[in-house]
Amino acid sequence: MTDTTQRPSLYDKHPDYDVHFEPCPKRIRVTFNGETIADSARAQYLCETKHDPVYYFPLADVRQDLLVATDNFTHCPFKGDAAYWTVKVGEREAENAVWSYSTPYPETAEIKDYVAFYWDRMDHWYEDDQEISQAGHMGAAE
Repeated sequence: MTDTTQRPSLYDKHPDYDVHFEPCPKRIRVTFNGETIADSARAQYLCETKHDPVYYFPLADVRQDLLVATDNFTHCPFKGDAAYWTVKVGEREAENAVWSYSTPYPETAEIKDYVAFYWDRMDHWYEDDQEISQAGHMGAAE
């Protein structure tokens, strides 16, 4: 995305739409190709109207050395513009598997400095020390 101006949010047209964080009481880990990519006791659930909750990790709890920025950007009318990263461990890659809103709308400012992962692009997810499936946890998709 070459234009640095952000489109306006749609909150004024949809005042009942809700996006907010809820604390996750468990330690959440994500692995890919044998490496732990994210490990956090400070993860949050992003709860959004019409979407399943999603784990969001503080950027400080993510192996940024295994992330490669891509040219992919998407726009959410309630969160803002998302940038993407590919996870690269050894010879394996998960393209555009991680996203973040570095300049979210004021209504969702709390998501700044957090990242999320596409569930199905990572190898394993854990709550505390228990491996979990996508169907068996609170969050499922972006």
